[in-house]
Amino acid sequence: MNVYKQGSLVVITIFSLILAPVSGIAQDEGTSDEAGLAEHAVNDKSDKSGTNPINFQHDLRVYNEYLWLNTAGDGSQNLTTLEFRTPFASGKWQFRTRIPYNMLKADLDGDGTDDIDDGGLGDINFRLMTVPWLKGANGFAAGLEVFLNTASEDSLGAGATSLAPVVFYGHFFQGGFGPWKKGGLFAPGLQYKFSVDEDEGRDKVEQIILDINFLLMAVDGKSWLFAEPQIVFDQVNDTQFAIMDIEFGWMTGPPGQSFYARPTFTIGSSSDRPTDYGIEIGYKWVGW
Repeated sequence: MNVYKQGSLVVITIFSLILAPVSGIAQDEGTSDEAGLAEHAVNDKSDKSGTNPINFQHDLRVYNEYLWLNTAGDGSQNLTTLEFRTPFASGKWQFRTRIPYNMLKADLDGDGTDDIDDGGLGDINFRLMTVPWLKGANGFAAGLEVFLNTASEDSLGAGATSLAPVVFYGHFFQGGFGPWKKGGLFAPGLQYKFSVDEDEGRDKVEQIILDINFLLMAVDGKSWLFAEPQIVFDQVNDTQFAIMDIEFGWMTGPPGQSFYARPTFTIGSSSDRPTDYGIEIGYKWVGW
C-alpha cells in the first residue's frame, strides 16, 4: 500500500473514531439544554474572545511564534504574522488572510556554521469559509485556503502555490472543569493541501492534515483554555508528525481586546518532525 493510501486510511479511521461519540451526543440534543447552542454561538456578537471560528466578526491579530528546529545543529525560526478576518455576503462568509514575516537560521549539517540565515516575507495565505449547516448544538463549516508563492527567499516558503479545502465539524457544549465551566467547542477538522504550481526545482506539496480543536471558556467569558493537536501526513516526503498546541488567553483593556500564550510541541521521529517545540504570543482585537 502506498504512502498516500496509508495516510488516507489512518486519517479516515481517526476522524471516524472522533465523530462516533460526538454523533451520539448530537442525536440526544433534543432532550438537552444544548438544543440551540450552535445558532446562538453564530449570532452572539457580544462574544469578543475570538475563540469561536464560526462567529464571523471583524478581527485583527498580531502574533509572534518562535520555533526550535529539528536540525543536525542549532536551528530556529521566528514568525511574526499579521492576520485579518472579516465577514461578507451578509455575514454568511468569512475572509481571512495571514501575512508572515519569517526569520530563519539553521545549521543543517552540524558543523557549527549556519547554512541558512535569511529573513523576509513568507508565503501569504487567505481563506474563504462558510457554515452550511447548523442544528441544535452541532454544525459544519467548510472552506478553501490558498497559499501563495510570495516568499522573498527560497528558504522562507514552499516555492509553490497551493490549495487546501477544509471541513470542520463543531459541537458546542455546556460545562467544563476548574475555572472553565461556561462551556466550549469540540471541532475536529480535515484538510487536504496540494500544490498547483511549483517553482523549477522545488518539490510538489501534498499533505493530509487532521486538526482537533478543543475549547473551554471561563464562566465570565474573559479567559479560555484551548488545545489543538494537529496530525500531518506529508505524502511527498513520506513523513508523519503531530503538533500539539495549548493556548491560554484572557481579555484585557477595552472590550474585544485580548492576549494569549501558546506553547507548542512536535511529536514524531527525528527524521520526520520539522520542529521540536516553540512558543507563540499574540494579541487579538475582535468586533471593532
